[in-house]
Amino acid sequence: MKKPTGILLISAVLLNTSFLAAQGEQKFLVDDPANRNSITFKSEAPLEDIVGTTNKVTGYVTFNPDEPTSNGMAEFTVPVSSLNSGIPLRDEHIRSAGWLNAEAYPDIKLKLDRVIDSELLMETESSRTFNLTVSGDLTLHGITKPVEMEARLSYLPESEKTRTRLPGNLLAVRTGFTVKLADFGITGPEGMEIIGAKVSETIDIEVSLFASAVTPAQAEKN
Repeated sequence: MKKPTGILLISAVLLNTSFLAAQGEQKFLVDDPANRNSITFKSEAPLEDIVGTTNKVTGYVTFNPDEPTSNGMAEFTVPVSSLNSGIPLRDEHIRSAGWLNAEAYPDIKLKLDRVIDSELLMETESSRTFNLTVSGDLTLHGITKPVEMEARLSYLPESEKTRTRLPGNLLAVRTGFTVKLADFGITGPEGMEIIGAKVSETIDIEVSLFASAVTPAQAEKN
């Protein structure tokens, strides 16, 4: 006896849903050819406010949208030379030995290795969004310190709409944290009391990026 068409359709939907859910842990590459990912840094001091950005961020995120607290990891790298405050002379100072010392310590690295807590914030037919508490290490100016932060991750299975951004299943990552310069041995030029007056003692960092489960090489083949 043939199954009714309605049952077949319901079975197909359930199978497709199970397939999406069963994809489990995935590795998402942070490497947007259009440089649309961004990290913003902000200093608010009595004599001057500084806001800068970089779009040169690479790395990866390992994430399981079915079990968000299971084996989540991430690693991001930003070249110090890519930091842009809008004033070329000031950017030279940022890269100099008195500040971030790009020659000796060319990269800033953020490595996250633990998802402490997870909350499903929203789920639709095309996405799932989570609030996470994550921890790991930040390496800056040759010094590594533990960090903990809140992050919002949105998982978007590949669709015609998501392909306008990047191919493959996508992960949108948004997080922010504060860096205390003294913790990383950043004191400014010797003999000049700039930190606290022109540069704040703490720098606010905001991260907004998309990562794809398909590498650029794989996308070119498809």
